Amino acid sequence: MRLRAESRRVYIALGSNVGKSVATVQAAAQRIGRIDGVTVSALSSIYRSEPAYREDQAAFCNAVLAARTTLEPLALLHELQAIEAEFGRVRTLANGPRTLDVDIIDFEGVVLATEELTLPHPLALERDFVVTPLLELAEQEQTMAGKPSSSPLLLADARLVTRDGVKYGKVSGLALQAKTSQSLQAAPPGEDTTSEASGLLSICATPIGNLGDITLRVLGALKAADIVYAEDTRVTRKLLTHFGIQTRLERCDANVIGQKAALIARQLSEGKRIAYTSDAGTPGVSDPGMQRVVAARAAGQRVEVLPGASAVLTALVASGFAATEFYFGGFLPRKKSQIAALLARLATLDAVLVFYESPHRTAKSLALFAEQFPQREVALARELTKLHEELLRGPAAEVAAQIAQREQEGRALKGEVVLLVGPPCAACVKIVPSPFDTFDTAPAEVGEVLGAEGSGFSPDKAALARAAELNATKSMTRAQIARILVKEFALSRDRAYQLAAKTVSP
Repeated sequence: MRLRAESRRVYIALGSNVGKSVATVQAAAQRIGRIDGVTVSALSSIYRSEPAYREDQAAFCNAVLAARTTLEPLALLHELQAIEAEFGRVRTLANGPRTLDVDIIDFEGVVLATEELTLPHPLALERDFVVTPLLELAEQEQTMAGKPSSSPLLLADARLVTRDGVKYGKVSGLALQAKTSQSLQAAPPGEDTTSEASGLLSICATPIGNLGDITLRVLGALKAADIVYAEDTRVTRKLLTHFGIQTRLERCDANVIGQKAALIARQLSEGKRIAYTSDAGTPGVSDPGMQRVVAARAAGQRVEVLPGASAVLTALVASGFAATEFYFGGFLPRKKSQIAALLARLATLDAVLVFYESPHRTAKSLALFAEQFPQREVALARELTKLHEELLRGPAAEVAAQIAQREQEGRALKGEVVLLVGPPCAACVKIVPSPFDTFDTAPAEVGEVLGAEGSGFSPDKAALARAAELNATKSMTRAQIARILVKEFALSRDRAYQLAAKTVSP
């Protein structure tokens, strides 16, 4: 037989001083009513109050919610903290602005003093913005129960709630008269009760070429936004025009995003909905969008990321490189020495390497790939999802030569380019005339394994060739090379170490 959990009375304080604070408190009360195991009884009037901790803060809007719950205190606390996070509060900003601040004030039959939770909460006796709505709710409850309105309100530890101990957070006025419990019924599932509660930054992924790849969520966010900030207004204007969206559009690229940071922060604090788009794909990846996300998170403002098209993932899947891992390095460095150093550092990574590159630098970068990875295949993905989409794949030297030939013929690449380097594999050694192209001379021991002419193919020969390739990077120890050989060629540890040692001259 399953016992039914006991329902106990709980008082919850709500506060906000960022954006549309009254709407935030109302929406939060409705959201709390949707917690499993919580039934909202009433919400007090919403009061305006003076900041209790810092004089430079904006005035707060506060209320207290009465409810009954079958949850334990800590379980309820964690549910409330999750709701704070939904509304965008950053709890690490001590006494800073609050999009939403929620506290359990009193829990029937529970007296608790831990690092995580104290019950009854000290606010219940010290802060006017809690005491005033608490006494209002108590009077309502007593009237409904047929008791004198002057009956005392006792906390779980039997202390009496009065205004005698009030020290801070003086109530300065009424923001909204109390509503009945009927108006606090939870909104239908899926309804956004926080849409007008505070500002919202929407990071919108846009098509990388084909406008048909836009998502319904992104279209909704662009239409609902007060302002769309775009990395490239020319590109985004075409997108908005195509879908009949007339939202105000402003430039916000790498050159001005720092200058507009304070303006955007203020607009969000005023409750505006801001959409941000890059020129293509998901903002925040190799573009200035991440600066806006970091700033909004630090200020405790709400941020949502609406996923969509991604050149990285599209190119990765289209390449056909079979690997469980991949490395994305953003745009390649501009200097040849920097690219070479980066590739040397990544040479031993057992993964597909993915980079963005400018079309006019692609040929030179491919040539460096061929130097660093003579035994690996590469892929070039260009104009993805567009009419003239192109994908080239083959040995690094061959692809590099093909692109160089195009440039000599006046057929230079155009459009966005993604370069990929396939994962290292044992079979790759078959397509390379000699595994020692990067050595002036090969150690004598290598010849002993490969034979006088280096002909034929065996696991030991392939493993030794791979060891030579790894050793050529001059960035690995014998033990590191041996571990890779064990993984790639299923050799014993002793045999792998013997072959790794043979690639180094005495």
